[in-house]
Amino acid sequence: MIDSTLVYRFVADNYPEFMEKMKAHGARYKRTLPAEDDKESPIGRSFYNAYQVDNKIDLERKLDKIAGLEYEWQPEGSLTVITEPIPAVRMIEQQHDHAIYQWTFHNSVIAAFLGWQDSRNDRMNAVCFGNNDPMDPKVLDEIAKFMDNNKVSYQWKRGDVFALNNRLVMHSRNAFTGPRRVFAAMFGDALPSNQVKRDGVGQIVKDFSALTVSDVSFEQCQSPANVNLAH
Repeated sequence: MIDSTLVYRFVADNYPEFMEKMKAHGARYKRTLPAEDDKESPIGRSFYNAYQVDNKIDLERKLDKIAGLEYEWQPEGSLTVITEPIPAVRMIEQQHDHAIYQWTFHNSVIAAFLGWQDSRNDRMNAVCFGNNDPMDPKVLDEIAKFMDNNKVSYQWKRGDVFALNNRLVMHSRNAFTGPRRVFAAMFGDALPSNQVKRDGVGQIVKDFSALTVSDVSFEQCQSPANVNLAH
């Protein structure tokens, strides 16, 4: 686990131009999804599972409704998706009537950069700025090192329960062996139904200002591979 406001300050202080581009343009994510779940992949889910459909026609209809998203069917049947530009940092203004007012590194840039590597995906091409400019891999490496050096690790024991603020804390898990069951409960401010939308990776967002890829996406596939720090 790591405080995402700490990560934001590290990037803003050490790579101000990089941070300004993140604020101005956001990020786009590229991934190629198979027709069946792949437990050997850190991405894990099929395009059917990722977008909660059971046929390609409904999938294309859903993707076509997302302005700025691009997708392409591959010859072997997989699907490559490049998301619309999505905000890469977020100002947390208030949390349950308690003022916070601080920027958070509220995205999965590092998770995609480190983890989206499998037989279909190259992590070096997994994320770019929202204007399609490439992100400097040296900067991403330094951010990843900072997060690794400042994270707090915890060894789970039977009966443990964790509660954390998902708006302010990034969290992840290490690789594991053997069977695993995950029980999760999430709560937050209620959204009017007309504000509930989904972004290019299928996550619910409010006015497209929230995170693109959550760790819940990875947990659902039960992949034994590493899952990198993300909200």
